[in-house]
Amino acid sequence: MLVWLAAMALFFRKHILSGFDQGFSDRADGIIEVAILEHWRNVWSGAAAWNVTGYFHPYPGTLGYNDGYFLYGLSYTFWRLFADPLLADTLNLATFKSIGFFAAYMLVARTLRWGRGAALFVAFVFTDANGLMIQAGHAQLQSVALLPVAMLLAVAVVRAGSVRAACVASAALGLLMAAWLFTAFYMAWFTIFFGCVMAGCWLVTSGNWRPRRAMRLFARHHRTVEAGALPFLIALVPFFAVYLPKMRETGGQALNEIYYYLLFPIDAINVGASNYVWGWLIRSFPSVLLTGEHVTGFPLLMFALGVTALWRCVARGSPPLRAFALAVILCWLLTLRVGEYSGWALVYHLVPGAKGLRVVARFQLFLILPLLLVVVAAHHARAAHWARTRPLLLAGVVLFLVAEQIGSDVPVALSRSRDGAALAAVPAPPRECQSFYVVTARRHEPVYVDAARHGMYPHNVDAMLLAQFWRVPTLNGYSTFTPRDWVFANPRAGDYDARVAAYAVRHGLSHVCRLDMEQPQPWTRVL
Repeated sequence: MLVWLAAMALFFRKHILSGFDQGFSDRADGIIEVAILEHWRNVWSGAAAWNVTGYFHPYPGTLGYNDGYFLYGLSYTFWRLFADPLLADTLNLATFKSIGFFAAYMLVARTLRWGRGAALFVAFVFTDANGLMIQAGHAQLQSVALLPVAMLLAVAVVRAGSVRAACVASAALGLLMAAWLFTAFYMAWFTIFFGCVMAGCWLVTSGNWRPRRAMRLFARHHRTVEAGALPFLIALVPFFAVYLPKMRETGGQALNEIYYYLLFPIDAINVGASNYVWGWLIRSFPSVLLTGEHVTGFPLLMFALGVTALWRCVARGSPPLRAFALAVILCWLLTLRVGEYSGWALVYHLVPGAKGLRVVARFQLFLILPLLLVVVAAHHARAAHWARTRPLLLAGVVLFLVAEQIGSDVPVALSRSRDGAALAAVPAPPRECQSFYVVTARRHEPVYVDAARHGMYPHNVDAMLLAQFWRVPTLNGYSTFTPRDWVFANPRAGDYDARVAAYAVRHGLSHVCRLDMEQPQPWTRVL
């Protein structure tokens, strides 16, 4: 419990030091996330349809334009009983970080039986990994905390003492993966893809790849497979109902756009310039290492231990461990880009769901726990020996491995006292307003990043959250994908109202109201 408290205090240190005023992310992605979480709160209270979020009105199935946040919505709705939206968002992330910590501990200590010390080390580093801290502005990525839960269930399937127990664990795993896909697509998809790659590696390393042996293997375990596949497919129905129409509408991500977000080999150690231990090294190569989404790499000592551990597991490990290590290597290699070439092009064209991924560099965040497990598998015997013979040396190595995960770049740009108060001050629309659009929701707001992004984000994302508060749909909205006739950029342009009016007429809308907090009378009815 003390280690968990330390891990949580480290990850949420900026929140704590601000008196829980600050929150992860910024006034763009952070507000979008809270808007979707508020949508689920409205769903559970019976005030909203589960698949219509209240923005991009009057399009149907608008949940499919972004991650679903289903499991997040359950946790967030509970915390909203006690907290305001921005604090509940932070408490929701703390809930999932705690799940990840304790599940990782149980996986190593009780399931893999590598000892409590190794378990505490894995749980702490997995919770406070450098990449997860730097990318904490994307809350959906923290759902990787469910990975050790999935691993616990997968091991339970394999080790079950009866067919019934194996079927129960398999069904639980199937339901978890379906709910996870409906919560945060990236990490759930990476988990399924990694599992398939590992299964293929195991079939090869164990000699079960031959058709006759593979058929006999399936015949012995078909009930367990079916017990997991059937609940998984049934539970996927809402996911497919929401996302397949949007995939057909938008076409998914273009391969040329994905290429920027593939990993260069040097990104394996790209921990960012703010890392306290290795930041000096990153700053010395400003023209080589990219920033932003590419900062997902492993600290140098952890990476070195990981490479040696992967080699040892492939060369001398048991078939399951060898398959696991090979899957780590193959998945990482597939995400690499060398010049204009990458194995990810094959994944993009051949693997279902791959076209829904844009930032492939996030795969390195998924690989944090697998690499930690490989490191412990290869080195825990030596660590146990050092604990008896060289305890100070072992303590020094462990402390350094923890220290090299820490940096100053923790993205906390939301503020309850600033952003929460600003939105709370906006008057609700008049009763005759059946929908609304926003010119500006805040008076005298500074430019968000630059003029281009200021014209895209602030008014749109504020409208998304206000729509949830008032339970009145908005024409505005913004996400990775938008409707094809989306016209809500640059609200201060002279033709903005005309664009919105044409959109409303095209969709047969009436009783549309306009919000501009810069005006003495913020609300006006335009249609």
